[in-house]
Order: sequence, then structure tokens, then C-alpha cells
Amino acid sequence: MVRSNIPRLKERIDKNMKKCPKCHKNIPSNAKVCPYCGTPQSGYQPMKRTPKRKFAFIYPILIIAFILLPMGVTFFTFDALTDSGVNQTATLKTYEKSNHEAVVYQYDSLKEFSKNVKNSKKYVNKINNIEASLEKIVGKENIDQEYSFQITDNNNLYVSVQYDISLDKQNTMNISYDYDLSKQNQLQFEYHLNNVQQLDDGYQQLNQQAKKMNQIITIFNRKDNQELIQKTLADLKNSEEELTKETLSHYGKGMTQSKGNNQSSIRVFNYKDTYRLKLSYDTKLKIEKFI
Repeated sequence: MVRSNIPRLKERIDKNMKKCPKCHKNIPSNAKVCPYCGTPQSGYQPMKRTPKRKFAFIYPILIIAFILLPMGVTFFTFDALTDSGVNQTATLKTYEKSNHEAVVYQYDSLKEFSKNVKNSKKYVNKINNIEASLEKIVGKENIDQEYSFQITDNNNLYVSVQYDISLDKQNTMNISYDYDLSKQNQLQFEYHLNNVQQLDDGYQQLNQQAKKMNQIITIFNRKDNQELIQKTLADLKNSEEELTKETLSHYGKGMTQSKGNNQSSIRVFNYKDTYRLKLSYDTKLKIEKFI
């Protein structure tokens, strides 16, 4: 069993931690599943599927039709107002802090945001710079992007970006980051290694990719993340024998290392005779590089 390097006293007083009721390990307070034993935590409810009834979809359609038919004009007017802020021209003015914000404009691509929003060039250029650095490491052709830009009535800008990176069938990455002009932000990085025959092979492959992982994360947080990544990989190496003997649950088994705002974890999943490994790294953006 991997032992934490954090003193027990600190664990007891850490408000961001809780104890798993099954294995009694200290885990993040917002964890839905224990990263050590895979036990679902309080409040976690898997989605329940109900059998579909033939033609059941007709009934809600008929009910809605009878209710909305007399209000046809009002109904369509509301739709027009709702969609009026999507991909429309706007001017991003000086942000004013407010306790109540309402989204008035939304853009689902970098191109639409750049084309339709006056004063957006500063933010577009910074995202382009980030992506140029990422492309040098993984190749432009291997990246799929998704964007969301929202402008509020007090000129706050909420940005959400996701990159899906496919190096090959066995090695994939997901990078997502969010920020706004109040400087709230987060970055989530995941490296997926699929179809691994032996855990030691998985460890060796992830260890070979550790430098690349650090380079990528550094683009966003401007820190050296190598130490925490290596500690996580060391946890995997030290747990190999135990993991190969153990029957892993559907949730797999994980190990976590943390330091300040940075958290690195690895989770091992088993299916038949192969393993799937996921290394995750959560951190904060170097926000000055984005706003």
C-alpha cells in the first residue's frame, strides 16, 4: 500500500480532505469515488436507466402542443430573444465586478469570437500563442479543439477550452481549461494509455512520456511539474505487485500526490487481460498568459 508523505496531523486539519468510510484513507473532500479502493462516496449516484415504452414519446409531445398552441406568438418570441446573443456582434468593454451576472453573448468557436467581438484580439492572440506552443510538441494535425466564450452584462468574459489529442490508438490526451476576467481559473490534464499487457510496460511507457507531459502542462501554468509527476509514477511502480494480484473494481484503483494547488494522480483499470492507465494533473493557469 502506498503511504502518503504528508504528516498525519496536517491531514487531520486539512479542510479539503475527508476519510473514505471503507479504507479510511484521506481523500479530496469532493471525490465521488475513493482513488485508493474505488468505493463510491456519499452523494454519488450512478445514472439509472429506465426501459423505454413503445410510443411513450408521443404523450409529452401532445401535452406540450396543447399548452403552447394558444401561445404560439409568445413562444417563438421567447426563442428569438434567447438566441439573439449567439454569435452576434458585441463590444467587450471594461470588466466591472458584480455579484450578479447574466450571459448576454455566446460564441462557440474562436473564429466567431474573434470576428464578432470588438476588443477580443488581445484574448484571441494569447490563445493562439498557447496553441502554437502545444502544436510544436504534439503536432497540429493531432489536436481537436472545442471553445466556449460567454460575455456577461458586466463585461466579464468566461472562456472554456478543450483539446483532444490523439498521438496514436494507444496514447491520447485531454486538456481542458477555464478562466474569466475575475481571474478564477483551472487546468485539467489527462494522459490515457490504453491496451497495456503488463503494468510494468505501462509504467515504462508513461515514464518515457513524463518529460512531454511536463512540457505541455508548463505551457499553461509556467511551472516545473516534473517532481510531482515522477512521485505519482513512483507510486505506480511501488504498487505493481499488489495491483497485479488484486481484482480491480469497475472504478479501478488510484494513487494521488499533491503540493499546493497542484494534484497529480494515476488510476489503473483492468479489463480481461489488459490494463488502461490514466494520469491526471490538476493545477492553476498562469493567468497573465491568458488575460
